[in-house]
Amino acid sequence: MRIARPFINWSQRNGLFFAYLGLVLFFALSSGRFLTTSNVQVILVQISVFGIIAVPGAMLILSGYIDLSIGSLAVFVSIVFGELVVTRGMSTVWATVVVLLIGLSWGLSQGFLIARLGFSPIVVTLGSLAGARGLGEYISKGQNQYGFGPGFGELGNGQWLGIDIPVWVCAVAFVLGAYVWYQMPYGRHMTAIGSDRAVARSLGIAVKRIPLLLYGASGLAATLGGLIVTSQLDGSSLSIGVGWELQVLTGILLGGVAFTGGRGSLFGVLIGILFIGTLTNGLIVLNISPYLQNVAVGIALVFAAALDVLYQRLDRIPVADPKEEGQPRLRASLKLRRRQR
Repeated sequence: MRIARPFINWSQRNGLFFAYLGLVLFFALSSGRFLTTSNVQVILVQISVFGIIAVPGAMLILSGYIDLSIGSLAVFVSIVFGELVVTRGMSTVWATVVVLLIGLSWGLSQGFLIARLGFSPIVVTLGSLAGARGLGEYISKGQNQYGFGPGFGELGNGQWLGIDIPVWVCAVAFVLGAYVWYQMPYGRHMTAIGSDRAVARSLGIAVKRIPLLLYGASGLAATLGGLIVTSQLDGSSLSIGVGWELQVLTGILLGGVAFTGGRGSLFGVLIGILFIGTLTNGLIVLNISPYLQNVAVGIALVFAAALDVLYQRLDRIPVADPKEEGQPRLRASLKLRRRQR
């Protein structure tokens, strides 16, 4: 059993990475168009929005919460942005500020209901999923707004140093997320909350304030993602955000973040998002039916759930050194209890 523990930890940290390399190799051998520079740029741009949203989304799941409203919020702020710019004549800069504030307020409102008042995260965010999209449809009345100008178009279509702006934004999101996750106390606090909320509260961790802020960050990320796609399309469309929840959640869970909270790696989330984006793109390059692409994503989600169950079972293998790096949520909870005493 002692020999098994290092292998388990190694597989949790690196297994998906090598699976991703195998996926890339398979598509590269199947089509000469897959590893071209233009297609790699397409993959990075396609996953950038999901990556931006996945950073606070992974932190929420690590803390034992979830946000299912990201796609609907993205389309809602896109519709509001179009109404402000085209109908109201507001500048794109001020309209961007307004919708970012709306997204932040929306996320904080969800966080208040869930973290402060104790409402169910699934129920609240499912209600937001339906409500935000419904508001967008009501405001737009089925009409899309187009033509926001070349300045706003740079957000989704511009480049800096030969790299697309959305990719830069995604990279900044992951760098900031890694700093919070690994360098600040909040990373340990989120893990503690997801492992055992009662013990975390007894240790003085802000078990209500941290999820509240994370929901605010999730609202901001979804809004930013909606604005990027609006910029790419040069228009607000009701098609924005459809299926985003499934894509982001699959990438997070595939990256090793436990659905019940308390265990996860931001590097794993990055690989998970890359895996889903590469899988979808590779199937397109091979001219596979779009319906089968959705099947592939669904299989990946089930595979992620299976891995989570496997890791939970393997985590119960006893080890000689409980301070070993990368210990699971069960041992993290026990460590918190010992510190409490």
